[in-house]
Amino acid sequence: MSFIKLSRGEQYPLPVRAYEGAAANFLTNSGNVLQIAMPNLVRTEARSIRNDPMKAGIIVEGPLILWVFQFGTIILDCPFDARIIPASARWLPDIENDQQRLSIEVHLVDTASNILRGIRFVTLSPSLTHRFLMAVQDQLCDQRDLTPYLSRSNAIPVTRLPTLAQVERCGT
Repeated sequence: MSFIKLSRGEQYPLPVRAYEGAAANFLTNSGNVLQIAMPNLVRTEARSIRNDPMKAGIIVEGPLILWVFQFGTIILDCPFDARIIPASARWLPDIENDQQRLSIEVHLVDTASNILRGIRFVTLSPSLTHRFLMAVQDQLCDQRDLTPYLSRSNAIPVTRLPTLAQVERCGT
């Protein structure tokens, strides 16, 4: 295992999966990373993602798991498909008790400059951890295509997503 040094204000050394938006790189052997890619970040956006309470939730419809994240007034959504993670790279934790929390690293990258503008560590609530891991188990058994489900979710106004996802405050 090799280590990568991350420093705010420095070049981001990892590949970014999107030019703009969020990517939930969860349940891999290398950990759980939420990449938030925003070109030409302004100070208030960076401060909000670094410091405001983070809320998270999921919408599950058929094989689709849609993550919704909220930082103050910033709302981000991203689909998650555990089926595309190679089995050798996938890490599915066992739920041993009702107090377990999934931990997530949040990386905020200004994609116009590839500079890391924020990094933080959060934990999901035990109930959200449980709901997510149960949805992943169902998703892994479901061979349906995500496309029609994504089309429906893309038609939902972004401001409605936090309520539909039942976002919960994350721990620090």
